[in-house]
Amino acid sequence: MRRQWVLALLLLFAGCWALAKPGEELWHWTARAGIVASPAIGPDGTIYFGADDGYLYAVSSSGSNRWIFPMYQYLEASPAVGEDGTIYAGSQFGVFYAVAPNGTAKWEFTLNTGGPGPVAVGPDDMIYFGSSSGQFYAMSADGLARWTFPFGGNGFSSPAISRDGAIFFGSLDSNIYALNPDGSLRWRTSVGSLVVSSPALGADGTVYVGSLDGKLYALDSSGRKEWAFQTGGYVVSSPVVDEQETIYFGSYDHKLYALNRDGILRWEFATGGIVATAPALAADRTVYAGSDDGNFYAINTATGRPRWIFRVGDVIHSSPVIARNGTIYFGAGDRNLWALQGAAGSARSPWPVYRQNERHTGRAPALHRHFPEERGADSR
Repeated sequence: MRRQWVLALLLLFAGCWALAKPGEELWHWTARAGIVASPAIGPDGTIYFGADDGYLYAVSSSGSNRWIFPMYQYLEASPAVGEDGTIYAGSQFGVFYAVAPNGTAKWEFTLNTGGPGPVAVGPDDMIYFGSSSGQFYAMSADGLARWTFPFGGNGFSSPAISRDGAIFFGSLDSNIYALNPDGSLRWRTSVGSLVVSSPALGADGTVYVGSLDGKLYALDSSGRKEWAFQTGGYVVSSPVVDEQETIYFGSYDHKLYALNRDGILRWEFATGGIVATAPALAADRTVYAGSDDGNFYAINTATGRPRWIFRVGDVIHSSPVIARNGTIYFGAGDRNLWALQGAAGSARSPWPVYRQNERHTGRAPALHRHFPEERGADSR
């Protein structure tokens, strides 16, 4: 009899979950401090994210805590997940960590000066990141520094890796850099102001990136400026790119923008606050974005109008990520990691989410091998 009751409760719980409509909460999990970093998803569906309390968290796809790893300083940079499930993240304390999927440290690397910025994972799990001291690092998967490149600013911009292995990133010295896989400079292009936004790559290798001069820039693969689109505020938001090469991004002017590949405005959507997050594109032609007005928006990419709005009630600086089953994950200033029901997984496009994919490798699609379909809780 007891087993029958347990089975009935499990079936009831699964049924309620299955009946959730797009935009409804599945669960939320509360950290010890606000969450600015974007979550990354591992091969088994585990969600990894940092918070302003200096801890790296691992939460299951059903919303239960798996482990907490101390990093001793706030984490505003999103972690990345390697092919083998290793989680890579740095703290502002000046230490870069590789953490095993079970939450134990594999290795750590201490920078000479400064703290590590957001990380990208290239072929053979080569690891790339900038730092606040103006050094850009390339490291092997076993924690050995392969080369460094000195640049003139701070490395808040997450690197993007092209099909041929070139590495692109922005800097607070108002430049966009392109490095060859051996660490030599390919080109450097100056834009109008500081660059905090992380580059996104189009299907033809076009580099899209925002700047604090309020513009979104498009650079060709040689670093030549193709166009610049002016908004009414800082562009900290990192852009995403859909199948038609439409570019989506937010601005400090409270708006979410959609531009054609030639930089012409398709539509704009006004929120009630700053849009600092990178949007996320779903396969059903929905673009998701959070705002400082405390709302999380699902916008129809064809019309620029909301499909639904989810009220969080606190600032949202954490860029959303979409699981294969369509679940949407993001953090907020209220200390919660939110899981919402979505209608579809990520769009099959050149750059559908922040840092290209759910593992946040920052790698162009031709170099990214998808994980096989997971089973269990994350395959609802």
